[in-house]
Amino acid sequence: MEITEFFELSTGQWRSHHSDRYLAFAHLEQVLSSTDIEPQSVDKSAVVVEICMDKSRERYGY
Repeated sequence: MEITEFFELSTGQWRSHHSDRYLAFAHLEQVLSSTDIEPQSVDKSAVVVEICMDKSRERYGY
């Protein structure tokens, strides 16, 4: 599978649900999230690259 095909197949709305248990505090936390993946036009590719680079710098301290 080519990377472009992967992204084309990933387009749409994705939902996630997970639970965390804290036995020491007898606490249960449920997390629900939703992510929308939309195709972008080529003219926006520079903006997407810059956002990814900014996130990478935040995470890894570059």
